[in-house]
Amino acid sequence: MSLYEQFSMDHDAEVHGVLLDYGSAGRIRIARAGGKNIKFQRRVEAFQKRYKRQLDLEVLEDEIATRELISIYADTIVLGWESGDVEKPKVGVIPGPDGKDLKFTRDAVVKLLGDLPDLFADIRNQSMQLSLFREAVKQADAGNS
Repeated sequence: MSLYEQFSMDHDAEVHGVLLDYGSAGRIRIARAGGKNIKFQRRVEAFQKRYKRQLDLEVLEDEIATRELISIYADTIVLGWESGDVEKPKVGVIPGPDGKDLKFTRDAVVKLLGDLPDLFADIRNQSMQLSLFREAVKQADAGNS
């Protein structure tokens, strides 16, 4: 396998996202944290600039860092969600904590990621997985997209 085959990314998937399947809980579309996702890179740079002194001194409070990261992910990584049958999805809706439909909005993303830190950690990890965005290349090459 060549380096091109190992590291070629589906640039459309990096920006427009891939679906993370959480079973009956729904599917969340995420973009890549990095690569061609310039919006993400700019937001991270702005965060680093704003908190440069605290970051340099390693005194930035975890609560502030988490709040800022959630905001960045809500604006640049989490692109949408859906639930129900994959063939006929309910786009923009997942089951909420009370079982009622939770509509996709920026505020709903911020709340969800804040309420469920393990989900936020999973989305952060998945958004940085090169293989997830390479998989889209493999599917496109195979004619499965």
